[in-house]
Amino acid sequence: MKKRIDPRVKLLFIILLTTLAVLAKDVIYMSIILVVGIVINLCLKTDILYAIKRLRHFLSILIFIAIVQSLSIKGGRVLIPIGNTALLSTKGLQFSLEFLLRMSIIVVSGLIATSTDGREMIDGLLKLHMPYELAFMTSISLRFIPVFSEEFKTRLNAISMRGIDIKKLSLPKKIRVYAYLISPTISGCIMRSEVLAKSMQVRGFRAHPKRTMLRELKMGILDYTLVLISLLIAAAFLAGMYKHGILVTF
Repeated sequence: MKKRIDPRVKLLFIILLTTLAVLAKDVIYMSIILVVGIVINLCLKTDILYAIKRLRHFLSILIFIAIVQSLSIKGGRVLIPIGNTALLSTKGLQFSLEFLLRMSIIVVSGLIATSTDGREMIDGLLKLHMPYELAFMTSISLRFIPVFSEEFKTRLNAISMRGIDIKKLSLPKKIRVYAYLISPTISGCIMRSEVLAKSMQVRGFRAHPKRTMLRELKMGILDYTLVLISLLIAAAFLAGMYKHGILVTF
């Protein structure tokens, strides 16, 4: 039987990738972190193409935000001038690229959790001495992005059924349509969370102060080896960013 990676190791991958994404402020370093995240997903046999297909509407929103950010932030060399006003500058372009890379790393990190069954992920969090309620909510939150994407897609389909072809709309009208869709999408996610809460109550969630586990998780040599390698790589990244002065400081 093929050895499966312990969910705690995958949680470590997620923590390290997202932490490096937040602390890095260089496009090259962030690109390398993104590639590392993609390689990890490929090794875990995560269906990245299917995930991108499901998240394409969410990713389009991120691209739209990055474009707005690139046009609103001024500084550096002017790339596209309009009269005496700089429409696009190198600083704005840099900030938009950093935003896109940072969000892409977070999304790719979230995909790592999909390679593990939700029950195993909760067991891993419990092994880290996290309260069961927090572990359960963390497992649900890791799958929030696909739910948000599905809700957004449902709203887009509703608009299309009313005879509105979004692809043929001008850019200002597209912006207005997407802005109108954000509020009902969030409302739909809240309604789903209420249904989930009622389902949990019916099934006796928190009926007993202590829960038992069907399967006991144990880390093997492969798991400890991956933990050591990932910590060394993360430390090397942090040292390199600190040396080149591109580490975000608070």
